[in-house]
Amino acid sequence: MNGITATQNEERQVQRLAAQRQLYATAKTLFGWQVFLSGPVAVTLALVVAGVPQVKAYAALWGIIVSLSDVFWLTPWQRRLRNKAARVQELFDCDVLVLPWDELRAGKRPEPELVKEQSDKYKRWEATMPPLSNWYGAEVACLPLHIARLACQRSNCWWDAKQRRRYATWVISAVSLVFLTVLFLAMGNGLTVESFVVKVAAPLAPALLLGIRQFTEQMEAASRLDTLKEHAERLWNDALCGNPEPEISSRARGLQNEILENRKRSPLVFDEIFKRLRRNYESQMNHGIAEFVAEAKQKLGLQ
Repeated sequence: MNGITATQNEERQVQRLAAQRQLYATAKTLFGWQVFLSGPVAVTLALVVAGVPQVKAYAALWGIIVSLSDVFWLTPWQRRLRNKAARVQELFDCDVLVLPWDELRAGKRPEPELVKEQSDKYKRWEATMPPLSNWYGAEVACLPLHIARLACQRSNCWWDAKQRRRYATWVISAVSLVFLTVLFLAMGNGLTVESFVVKVAAPLAPALLLGIRQFTEQMEAASRLDTLKEHAERLWNDALCGNPEPEISSRARGLQNEILENRKRSPLVFDEIFKRLRRNYESQMNHGIAEFVAEAKQKLGLQ
């Protein structure tokens, strides 16, 4: 037994997971408002302008205000919350996977008061979310720690990449549908290309830019995670081939640094989408872990 299964379900570890989920939830609420102001409101204004050209100046002004709020307020605020959540998650991973805290990359450890405050807030709505127990598969309990750690890191990267790539496809599909719908409606009202750009495209620009940026950032995050997953698999093979445990553990710490950095940089995924994708992919992820554990047992002669 390597201790991962038992440690991850300790009260303080579950509390940390609750805190990071609450911090992400707050960031997602801000992002939801950002989407609402840039999306439905902007689309509605674009449709109004197509029929009532007199309000085009107000619609264009709205687009400018939303864009500036995005750059100078909403996005930086979300970034700060994401960083806090990533560092709390790193605290959980370091304890559960028995990795040293890297202050150079992660900064100061999150304050326990922050964890307590955020986890208490999460209790108000935790019943609507998947449980926090058994964060990593119980199958890894039979493996040596330095090998079980790699299985956990790999599954983390696989799951995150999968959901982000699927989410990115939904986003770009929605953006394309909205743009084409508004374009056809504008053409049906006899707008020229110039009028379309001035009266419709300007107020719609924040929605389009937000959607395109979401698609690009999600795909970039998924690509980074694919690279990290492949690195974890190389480490796994080296570990099973008998490379020394200190070397494997040191390289695993380096991999964890990159996982942390990716968490800080990655865009948000709404909870409702997360829950739907979790149902689709959780069994696949557990199957993957089971296959890796079976391989390790065979090569290492474990029961």
